[in-house]
Amino acid sequence: MKNRIFLLLLSTLLLFTILPTMAYAEDKTTFSLSSSISKVKVGDEVVVTVEGHSVKDVYGYELRLSYDPKVLKFRQASTTWEGFTVPPIVENGKMTFAHTKVSNIKGESGHVRFASLRFEAIRQSDAAIQLTRVKLVDSIGGSTITEPGLLLKVNISMKNPINYLDIKGHWAEENIARATEMGWINGYPDGRFAPQNEVTRAQFTTMLSRALALSSPSSPSDLAQTFKDHESIPEYAKSHVSQAAAAGLVRGYEDATFRPSRWITRSEITVMLMRVLGYEDKLDSSPPLAYDDTVQIPDWAYPAIATASDIGIVKGRGNNKFAPGGYTTRAESVTLILRILDRISSTSTVS
Repeated sequence: MKNRIFLLLLSTLLLFTILPTMAYAEDKTTFSLSSSISKVKVGDEVVVTVEGHSVKDVYGYELRLSYDPKVLKFRQASTTWEGFTVPPIVENGKMTFAHTKVSNIKGESGHVRFASLRFEAIRQSDAAIQLTRVKLVDSIGGSTITEPGLLLKVNISMKNPINYLDIKGHWAEENIARATEMGWINGYPDGRFAPQNEVTRAQFTTMLSRALALSSPSSPSDLAQTFKDHESIPEYAKSHVSQAAAAGLVRGYEDATFRPSRWITRSEITVMLMRVLGYEDKLDSSPPLAYDDTVQIPDWAYPAIATASDIGIVKGRGNNKFAPGGYTTRAESVTLILRILDRISSTSTVS
């Protein structure tokens, strides 16, 4: 009998010891990362919601997330909270978003939605978005920092199967399919993509203009005033050449011609791509080049090629040669443009 009473008292004491811990666990602030869909297609929007549970007097916050910029492109962050929002800072697949209330008011408590984050699916792959850090500030200036490490997985597939007859097993198969899904490249009426076909200046300029979604000049006559050989530019390329010229991406030759049917060289392509990134053609210094054919690189292209090689936009061909005067294929052109788009996506600051 005494043993039973002792065991009952011991159980009661243990229960009272556990209860405060349980209550603390229930009141502890936690976070969640969610999306309405887990399976999306290239080109679709992925809306991610960051929420807090059992929060106490949150006056302001800072969220840090990471993602793969080659698979997802960050578009926008927003919140329904009143107050002041700090524009998102986006760089190399890391995003920081912050918001604070203003004036003398209390902070938010309970279950709250901090922000909605919008991404664009740009590549077929399994993707992950991670909530790496949360800083909460209360109405009297106190702050807490948490590293939730929450991971949201998203499966991205192609909208429609890409059935070019001649890219199966090609080294650029995935890039060609991705660019096709993005809508700025297409194949030929006979079902081929012709990845090894060399590209003219008009063709590459058209690809680049479509990929960047350049806007047209205000006047159709702008192109005629820019290049003397306006009439020789194919109809499909005229508006794109005009757009690229207006954006400062192409400047033609010294005789004011564009020469649309001329095969575009690797030097010309590299300069155009670096201009997209805001590169200045003439630099006082540039990274050294280790290609065996460096002496063949034109002076006007050397800084662009050196910088593009340094940041991984362009690479040499076999035998450690850059081949500055070599022509570029459709597969290579698509790959280079995608590298530029990915670079823009991973380093841009979204407001």
